[in-house]
Amino acid sequence: MKQVKFHALRLGRGKRGKAAAWVAPGIEPFTQGELDGLCGIYAVINAYRLLFGHQFELDRAQKLFKRMAKAAPMAVFDGIGYRELLDLIALANRALPKRLHLEVRVGVFKNPAQGPAWRTDTYVKKLREEVNEGGQLAILGLEKAHDHWTLLHKVNTATVKLTDSDSISHLRLENIGITAKTRKNFRVVASQTILLRPWSRSPNDKRRVRRVTSRR
Repeated sequence: MKQVKFHALRLGRGKRGKAAAWVAPGIEPFTQGELDGLCGIYAVINAYRLLFGHQFELDRAQKLFKRMAKAAPMAVFDGIGYRELLDLIALANRALPKRLHLEVRVGVFKNPAQGPAWRTDTYVKKLREEVNEGGQLAILGLEKAHDHWTLLHKVNTATVKLTDSDSISHLRLENIGITAKTRKNFRVVASQTILLRPWSRSPNDKRRVRRVTSRR
């Protein structure tokens, strides 16, 4: 049988620079996040990037991504749950070089001990206190229109600002709800909000990094 040689395909261009006729019009390529469930891993890595800046460059991010993906291989297909995400943050802390004496302290939102459960206004107020005034970042789980873990770094009057793996720059507060029956475009599970803040450890601190430090 005659050997067939395959050459690199070159996309033809028309007189006005249009793609070749065989390319279906209006068809866009799939982007990262549409077919995989790695948004939780990206949310953690982006948080470390914002918290530690130049001490968390591309090479370190790539190594951490590899470790986290190995620890949660089914995330590619099934995404990451809340408890798994906490475990991955603990893994990320252990992966930080000891010479940096850095870790991320974790806080979680719990339902109020007294009075009604979270309402949207009380939740946003709490977020503003923890993020804007407390200097923390927040990982949010979004449901309904977009099942997605995202990273919040600022709460404004009408929007929340995000550092997001799917290039979502912000969400309008009027489109966010808290209750399971909300009619808003996005539902945030308030009790699964994860707060992150940098922490500098003493060089003589031999204590093990705790997975979760509960906050009210």
